[in-house]
Parts: sequence; C-alpha cells; structure tokens
Amino acid sequence: MYDVRVSRDRIFEAAKAVVAEEGLSGLTVRKVAQRAGMSAMALYRHFADKDALVDALMADGFAAWEDALRSIQIEDPMEWLEASGEAFMRFALDEPHRFDAAFLFPAPRARQYPDDFAAGRSPAIAMIIARIDQAKAQERLGDTPALEIALGLAALGQGFVSMQRANRFSGEAQFKALFRGALRHGLASYQPGPSGAPS
Repeated sequence: MYDVRVSRDRIFEAAKAVVAEEGLSGLTVRKVAQRAGMSAMALYRHFADKDALVDALMADGFAAWEDALRSIQIEDPMEWLEASGEAFMRFALDEPHRFDAAFLFPAPRARQYPDDFAAGRSPAIAMIIARIDQAKAQERLGDTPALEIALGLAALGQGFVSMQRANRFSGEAQFKALFRGALRHGLASYQPGPSGAPS
C-alpha cells in the first residue's frame, strides 16, 4: 500500500541530505528524487516545486530553533534572554544546515520584518518578546519597544554568525567570546540609566 507520509518524509530527508552536501544552490528536484529513490514525477505529488521543498526545510529549521528556545529552563527574564543568545550560537554551530534553512534560505514563505513578527506569526520572537516584556515590567529594560529590542538582538546574533561563516574570526573560541560579549553589551544598551537606553 502506498504510504503518503512515508514517501513525503523520505523526500524531505533526501532534500536535507542534498542541502547538507551541496548547499541550497545544489538543491534540485531531480537530485532530491534520485536521493529519495523515486521519479521526479512521484516527488511532485508531494511538493509542487523546489520552492515548496525550500519552504518545508525552512519550517523544519524554525521548528528546531523554537524547540531550542522552549528548552531554556530559566525564570529570570534577563538571564533567559542571554541564554537565548547562547542557544542561537549553539544552533548555528551544531546544526548549521537547519540554521541556514531557518535564517538564510530565500524561502518564498519566509516571514517578513517587521509586520509578520508584530502580528505574532513567529513563535520564537513571541517567546523572546514575552521575556523582554517581563524584564520591562521589572524596570530592567527601558522604553524601547519590545519588538525593536527582539529584532536588534536577532540581527546582532545573525551578523556574528555571518562573520563566523566568512572566516572573519581566528577560530571558534574567538567567535564565541566576541559573540557573548556583544550580546551582553547589546542587552545592556537597552537597560535604563546612564549606560543603557533611556528609562
């Protein structure tokens, strides 16, 4: 009996394998079908085209990132935010292909800044904003809008990862040290008082 779910999962795993070996530029329907052991026409029963495959890979990457955030068991909101930056760095280093799918692929259905995030369409950003709001309620962050802080921290992290991918650091240890320092300074810049954001 033809199992639609098994076939779709096999295609999806084949697509991830092709991207892992050749990057997004190497992803083609023909290669994925060949890796999955089926014809291109059979693959099209599950994914309309390459864009649909890329969207599925992106969704998988985001799901992995959201799981990483949900696994942070820290009550203090500022410590949670710092831990989320650490999780982002580990995600980029430990699961680079899923990280790329989530944050770097030009997927047709990728969320758009800032409207999709303001509308709550990103569970990850929603988790981060909840902690920012908690910190603001405790007067540990200033008046900068929570979404603006969330996007600023996200851009900081992604910028450092892009630099690391381009071999702009002497090694992984330097990357990690500078990433952590920049994250701490970034969070401090939004805090109320003379050294942070206006209260």
